[in-house]
Amino acid sequence: MNRYVLSAVVALGVVVCAGALPVPAARADAGTTVTVMTRNLYFGTDLTPVIDAPNAQAFTTAVASAYDEAQASDFAERAGAWADEIALVHPDLVGLNEAVQWRTGPAGGPATTDAGNFVPLLLSALAARGQHYVLASESTGYDVEAPGLFSNGLMDVRLTQHEAILARTDDALTLSNPQSEQYESPGTIETIPTVVGTFTLPWSWASIDVTKNGQTFRVATTHLDSDFGAIQAAQAQEFLNPLNGPAATTMPMILVGDLNSDADATSITGVVSDTETYSDFIAAGFRDSWAETRPGDPGYTCCEAENLLNPTPTLNTRIDYVLTRGPITPLLDVLVGNTVLERLLYGRWASDHAGVAAVLYVH
Repeated sequence: MNRYVLSAVVALGVVVCAGALPVPAARADAGTTVTVMTRNLYFGTDLTPVIDAPNAQAFTTAVASAYDEAQASDFAERAGAWADEIALVHPDLVGLNEAVQWRTGPAGGPATTDAGNFVPLLLSALAARGQHYVLASESTGYDVEAPGLFSNGLMDVRLTQHEAILARTDDALTLSNPQSEQYESPGTIETIPTVVGTFTLPWSWASIDVTKNGQTFRVATTHLDSDFGAIQAAQAQEFLNPLNGPAATTMPMILVGDLNSDADATSITGVVSDTETYSDFIAAGFRDSWAETRPGDPGYTCCEAENLLNPTPTLNTRIDYVLTRGPITPLLDVLVGNTVLERLLYGRWASDHAGVAAVLYVH
């Protein structure tokens, strides 16, 4: 079965799902239907050996190995997979997590040579498929650089984390007030000690105000800390701050992102979630679109193997969400990037996460 046949099969699956959409009849509130997607793109490697390296030589070797593993995941090919998913779902807005840029340079820096920039790669792949999107808002989180020992000697490797929102340009959207910030309140910044020094890892959020068919709402994306529950919780509280966080608005709001907090841990797997972050968002008035449209469906979104080559899915937690607040009715939710067909199509998983697409009625 060639790629084009497989693409048609995947497309048919999405169309069949979409056929169940309960399209609202004309209503006095003059609402509008909006499709959104959240997609953690995955930077391509496991950094644990770098963090745990016992000495400087092991550290530089681990940096080189991590970089090589990331490059082996084939950023351009994976960007094509992300673009195909978006082309099939046709979301108005897409929230991207781990939309990173890899760079290299001489030992001692600066590392300025592009070695994979996910947002431009994805926009280019979308354009090649006739899909018209623009970067509506983008934030920068951590930006780290370290030496790696390669076969041809030392070279600096730099990894810059971005969260981003793409908007479809042919969906009559009016975009305004792009915002982006790093989390900065006490307890929100992660620090990682290593044998060569301590790395500071700030995380971030991005948002954009959107008007479609007369309805104005805010869309935000964030990727919360994956290692330390207390840091993650502090980031969530800054996001939810009613005075100056991105949730400080009276507009209807849509949050798409990777919260790294498992909604269904206890009820589905029997394992208590590491954090209460998901519950904190629900307590703050957000609704879980997946839980409303797919009750009882675990909807696992994480995680595949670090090298993305496992032959069958290993997803076993739900940590990627479409959350809404205000007069928004969830209509339909589907996963993307979680089927064996897609794994066969591209030779690897597009990411270590599945994505979530949701159709919402804003009124």
